[in-house]
Amino acid sequence: MVVDLLAQGIEVPPLSSRQIAAEADAVLAEYAKRFGPITKPPIEIEDVATSVLPLTFGFSDLQSQLGGRVHGAIWFSRQHILIDDALNPDRFPDLLGRYHFTLGHEIAHWQLHRFLFLDEAGHAILYGDDEMPDVICRKDHARPLIERQADEFAGCLLMPEWLLRPAWQMLTGSDEPISDGRLQELVPAIEPIRFLIDADGIEVEPDPIRLMREVFCESLADQFAVSDEAMRIQLEYLGLFAE
Repeated sequence: MVVDLLAQGIEVPPLSSRQIAAEADAVLAEYAKRFGPITKPPIEIEDVATSVLPLTFGFSDLQSQLGGRVHGAIWFSRQHILIDDALNPDRFPDLLGRYHFTLGHEIAHWQLHRFLFLDEAGHAILYGDDEMPDVICRKDHARPLIERQADEFAGCLLMPEWLLRPAWQMLTGSDEPISDGRLQELVPAIEPIRFLIDADGIEVEPDPIRLMREVFCESLADQFAVSDEAMRIQLEYLGLFAE
């Protein structure tokens, strides 16, 4: 974050998973009211940002401008979001899912957190540099509450439970969780050729269970236009992967 909320005597209020999911569903309900029922994935996240919510967005070289591994940023008073150029799907189609999640994450800050920064008239209530974004979203291991809430909201917005559970049933033939033991029977042997980048920019071999789960849910990730990682996390959140 750019603004130190605690230093200004403001705490990010806790939100339950049910509250966060309800906030995401409210946005999707407004989308359905305007454009018709949502009957299948993917969620049209760009339309959500600009047609349902009063937001604009664009791309910029945020990593050079703001330093570090920055994925997105939001200016509440300007109602504007910027996404790092490295996630521009027109340039990097393979990163479409990560782009969608980052945009969903910034939408989450607007929906969940703008009242911490703006008064009812839309004026800034915190002291800060008007040229700098109110919240900067970095890909770090240590994530404050405001970022964890935004991640959870983005998952619920892009992969709502009422849309994901039927897709899971179509994939598995059941609405029950799948155990890792069963996954080992269903997923072919995986060579650990994929690597993750940690907060220090070092390649690390992914956890084999996580990788197996992500391989299994690739088709779902494609349906919802999200990354394999985001889909795996959302399925874990719903308890559909079991040890």
